[in-house]
Amino acid sequence: MRPRRPQFGRAAAIAVALLLLAGCTRKYYRDFADRDVYGILRERLFDRRWDVPKRTVEAVPKSRMADPTDPNHEPIPPDDPAARDFQISNRFPHEFHGWKKRGTAPVEYLDWQNQIALQSDGRVLLGRDSIMRLAMVNSRDYQFQYENLYLSALNLTLARFQFMIQGFSNWSTFYQTLGYGKTSSNQLQLASTNGFNLEMMTGAQLLVNLANAFVFEYSGKGFQLASPNLLLNFTQPLLRGAWVRIVTQQLSLEERGVLYALRDFAHYRRNFYVGLVAGNGYLGLLNQLQNIRNLEQNVKSFERSLEQYEAEVPVTKSILERDQIAFDYQNAQVNLLQTEAGLQTQLDLFKIQLGLPPELEVRLDDKVLDPFQLNDPKLDELRARNEALSLKLNQEDKPPRSVLADAAQQLQKDREILPSVAAETKAELARWKARLEVERKKGFSGPDAVMEKRYMRRKLELADRITNVLEEWESSYREDGDRLATFQAEIQTREIDEAVKSLRKMVNMDFRSRISEIFVAETQIRVFLIELTPVELTVDQAVVLALANRLDLMNALAAVTDAWRNVEVDANALQGFLNFTYSGNLASAPSHTTLFRYDSSASVHRFGLQFQAPINRRVERNQYRAGQITYQRARRAYMLLRDQIVQQVRFDMRELTLNRKQFDIGREQLIASSRQVEEAEYALQRPSEGSPVTLNLLRALNSLLQARNGLIGNWVNYETNRLTLYSHFDLMDIDANGVWTNENDPQTIALALRIAAGNPSASLAIPARVPDVLGPGGGGDKVFFSDVKPSDRVIPDETAGIEGPLAPAELNGGPGAGPGAGPPATPSPFAPPRP
Repeated sequence: MRPRRPQFGRAAAIAVALLLLAGCTRKYYRDFADRDVYGILRERLFDRRWDVPKRTVEAVPKSRMADPTDPNHEPIPPDDPAARDFQISNRFPHEFHGWKKRGTAPVEYLDWQNQIALQSDGRVLLGRDSIMRLAMVNSRDYQFQYENLYLSALNLTLARFQFMIQGFSNWSTFYQTLGYGKTSSNQLQLASTNGFNLEMMTGAQLLVNLANAFVFEYSGKGFQLASPNLLLNFTQPLLRGAWVRIVTQQLSLEERGVLYALRDFAHYRRNFYVGLVAGNGYLGLLNQLQNIRNLEQNVKSFERSLEQYEAEVPVTKSILERDQIAFDYQNAQVNLLQTEAGLQTQLDLFKIQLGLPPELEVRLDDKVLDPFQLNDPKLDELRARNEALSLKLNQEDKPPRSVLADAAQQLQKDREILPSVAAETKAELARWKARLEVERKKGFSGPDAVMEKRYMRRKLELADRITNVLEEWESSYREDGDRLATFQAEIQTREIDEAVKSLRKMVNMDFRSRISEIFVAETQIRVFLIELTPVELTVDQAVVLALANRLDLMNALAAVTDAWRNVEVDANALQGFLNFTYSGNLASAPSHTTLFRYDSSASVHRFGLQFQAPINRRVERNQYRAGQITYQRARRAYMLLRDQIVQQVRFDMRELTLNRKQFDIGREQLIASSRQVEEAEYALQRPSEGSPVTLNLLRALNSLLQARNGLIGNWVNYETNRLTLYSHFDLMDIDANGVWTNENDPQTIALALRIAAGNPSASLAIPARVPDVLGPGGGGDKVFFSDVKPSDRVIPDETAGIEGPLAPAELNGGPGAGPGAGPPATPSPFAPPRP
């Protein structure tokens, strides 16, 4: 009787073959790939500079890109009808055999609409943080960039697999008929080849192959077992292709490449944030929105002036003057319409950038623009009512006393609103003066000290003038109130001509002056209450921060090493082949039919050395020379990137200084233009002979519009450059919601400076003058253009005494100056004349 062991082995072999034939599910392979990729990414999240939030490669369920179906058995998407006719399998009955249970699904699911937070008006609020939350979920470009990161790690899994044991199992089944009649032989043959390959990091190759054959004889000869063969092959290179540093170079490139991709993605996230928030993003939209508001105020001013001209033609105004106002009024309306259309177009483009459909209704969060509302809305309402009241009084030469009484009563009600606005203006003045005192005590230093000191002196003088104007305003307001009360008491007894003249003066002159004084004072105060977020860094410090933390510069430096190592690999290929080899065939004796019964008499062992002379190496030679050139290019690319980063940072710092100075100048321009408008409108009440009142008004209104647009434009440019600067440092921590979390953390920059100062790479390729990155002066880089010497920008007779705060005597024109020294004070044009 034959032993039962071969029958058991036969059954086990068949079971293994069936299991391997079935394979694993799609879900298994998908999850297996995800585990490998996410594990590879976690290995590299050891530095906060590229510590990106963890997430899956699929879009989150609340995203517009989300796919709620089974990812391993996706439903059938809709096909294009015209393209469907050219699908070859379209005409076969079983094209979708087994697929119908999947069903069909649209390309885009609409469930995402229920996941977006809406305001009470049914719109999506676009604010600085909310747009980032929307973009991190819905942006197609952001999703594409993260998928690239995933794919880079997925490629690494294959490179790692190269040095793992790679098993194989091949099975075949054949039915064989031999001969005819008594000589026939019917056999069922089961053949298997099982084993593994292993590529070692030394360059060695190992192949182990176990071959078996099972034969079932159906001609009365019974079961036969062919002898198994165990094949062993081992090769170890000794010259070309030998040793770890050569063999593992490609794996090292893949391993390092994932780190590069992770850094690139972290750098992209910061640029993604800046691109959406600054520039033409959220802040750019706010800039356009504020321009629209400025235009609306400009249109209202033209409209008020046109109404007054219409009422006074042809008594005091000519048709030519009226038409000049009307023409500019119409131009202002056209500009407003164009700007509104431009904002809508930009909003649609911005929504696509966020990954949202253009037809989605949105609303900009304009709280950031609150500091640019330079006047209380109550003042605009009072001015509108005052002008309406003035036109009413001017409709008749001698209005009835009842009309005068009603007008006086209306004037009294309007006057009661002014004290609350004046009180708020005084409180804002107190806050501004307190801030000025803090700035004055800090003192001034550096090459810009002279200009800063002059600017501070002008601000202090302006604050004093506003204080005097508000004090005089209270006195004038009380006097106006007394005159109005006397008028109301004597309205029935006064001469009608004298009463009309007196009331018109109180409406057109006195009350309008009180409104204008508060209006101008409020504008002057609020424009200086707008703050720019300071950047307390010198140019040298900013450069060192960027060089020590820029992720793309780290990648470029690592790429130089990669290129150098590739040269070594190419040089190794110039050598000849010298390999140690071993091959063995362990077989069973022919007389045995059991498994794994090997006999030395049937086994073969062969080992030795193989050598191939390095005679034909033209391809390798060219590759070697090309690799050397590539290495030199990598060195130059690193130096170029380093220089570009320094140039970027110097440009950012220069632009910040420029924007800050432009913003300060814009404040004063806005103050001057607002005064011009108030004075020009005031002059309309009493035009002098030959005075170009209309042209002055038109110029003043256009100047005010330019000043308002310039102020918000300079602020947006400053914020854009500030965010760009910090993104160039690669120190912005952007969380999973896209929010910059360490913007207000003062320790971030301080800690980074200390680390950079102790890091040798921080001073790599820095010019010969190594800056004191931790010092307060930083080498005097507060100068506007850091290559300009301070002596080139300071007037010789003003170089003395620029350090420290302003002394009290300097507030009136300089050290030792008398009370009347310095430029003459310019009071508000609507303030009562000083005695």
